[in-house]
Amino acid sequence: MGGVICQTNDRRKDPDIKEINANYKYFDKMDGQNENKGNSPLRTGSSYSPSKRGDYGSNFDYNSPNKVTIDTNLLVTKGTNNTKNNYKRTKVLGQGSFGTVYLVKHKQLNTYFAMKVIKKTNKSEKEEEVLMNEINILRKMDHPNIVKINDFYTTNTEYILVTEYCPEGELFYEIKNFAPFNEALTGWYMKQILSAVCYCHKQKIIHRDLKPENILISKKNKNGFNIVKIIDFGTAIIFNKNKNDKSLTGSVYYISPEVLSKNRNYTEKCDVWSCGIIMYILLTGLPPFNGDSDEEIVTKIKNGRFCMEKYPWPIISSQAKDLIKKLLEFDANKRLTAEEALNHPWFESKQVKSEDNEGLLKIKNPNKLLNNLINFRSDNIIGSTVFAYLLHNNIQLNQVHEAIKLFNKIDKNGDGQISRDELYKGLESFLKLSGSELQEKVDIIFVNIDTDHNGYIEYEEFLRAAVDKEYFLSENFLRYAFDYFDRDKNGEITYNEIKQLFFQNDKNKHNTEAQNQLLKNFEEMDINGDGVLSFDEFAKMAKKLIIQD
Repeated sequence: MGGVICQTNDRRKDPDIKEINANYKYFDKMDGQNENKGNSPLRTGSSYSPSKRGDYGSNFDYNSPNKVTIDTNLLVTKGTNNTKNNYKRTKVLGQGSFGTVYLVKHKQLNTYFAMKVIKKTNKSEKEEEVLMNEINILRKMDHPNIVKINDFYTTNTEYILVTEYCPEGELFYEIKNFAPFNEALTGWYMKQILSAVCYCHKQKIIHRDLKPENILISKKNKNGFNIVKIIDFGTAIIFNKNKNDKSLTGSVYYISPEVLSKNRNYTEKCDVWSCGIIMYILLTGLPPFNGDSDEEIVTKIKNGRFCMEKYPWPIISSQAKDLIKKLLEFDANKRLTAEEALNHPWFESKQVKSEDNEGLLKIKNPNKLLNNLINFRSDNIIGSTVFAYLLHNNIQLNQVHEAIKLFNKIDKNGDGQISRDELYKGLESFLKLSGSELQEKVDIIFVNIDTDHNGYIEYEEFLRAAVDKEYFLSENFLRYAFDYFDRDKNGEITYNEIKQLFFQNDKNKHNTEAQNQLLKNFEEMDINGDGVLSFDEFAKMAKKLIIQD
């Protein structure tokens, strides 16, 4: 790499460094999904204005037919049985002083996940608070470049968190082995990272520990243009625009100067600074603020000056330099937002756009995916939730990849959500439609797909509608979904179990129309009218409803 990014020695003379290390002891090296990597000298201690809707006739209801809200919180619930019933541990992926990360195989799906197991100690109350913070934040996340949470459990001796498995390890090791990168590859990575960070900030979440060790490679592509996902939300917080945070949190090389300042008055812009550090390292293989000790590094960060003269800077474009300077703006008030960074002209420059990465964005048969999108219906909310749950837990399947590329293509501003304007322009581009015919399709898609009723099409909402669903109708998949609804594991589903799941969302719990719709949908699935759903009833109706969509 041509230099050392960081030191592994434990230096704690500076009181700031002591606090940083103390804050990070709990999650130290817990999330690295690399086997037998050993210690590294690089390792550290994310213009259509739909004012006029299409004319469907007097009987068309432009309001969503579904009064029930489906969001990612609904799809991730606390496990009700022993993890050994569902998962087989196959090997250790990473180990720290507080627990272990395992590669596990789901016994029914034959799919691999990552399982973080943390032993309870006499500080269990604080540990649970930290872990539940991570779980609750991950449950809100629905973005292609943020790791998915699938399950969580609490036992008498352990806290257990199950997430999607990213088999290709940390971006850290990719940097260690291959950096510096050219601008095309750097842009490819930064677009994904900034998109995820922008999404987090729109959800009012600050990650506070963005670094290559907390960015995993989920899929390797040709010439290093890999797909990455941000992990480790253990120290993330929900921020208040009117109240800045004051706690000292972060990793030395990536921490922003305002976090290190005496008053520690910082906002989500601390994440943007970390993105600037990552971009600098991707382009050069070196950090902008380096030193022989953590104290020296902190001093340089507080000073704010960094070098852009030595090789390879003479061959790096002026636009790339401009973006880094704006990401590493010392004054947080003048620093770009993540959204502004995504819109920087460098991402559209010839240095970033290349045949290598443009080819990876090509979509096979996009019109078929768009027809699925247009024809999607969600009249039975239980049937829709069955498929939502199956897709959430199998998003790594090859059958989903083309739909993910289409989502990214339509999400022009890269914020992880599709607005009406973006959908209009996407359909216009692919289907060559315009005017009222196009407006009608945009309206009907939003009516049926925006199941969390927030005015945007979220990542998984889009995928549910766009993918071909027949693959998910095998008995294995349907039994997996049945088990999700069967909370007491007695082999049948009651209406009370349905309510228990859906009423986790206050919008459903306090909405009479939503309750009536759930009951109606349950009765439609209860073919023999005995008040419970057997697996046969569940499977028969789920297949009918999903294929009908």
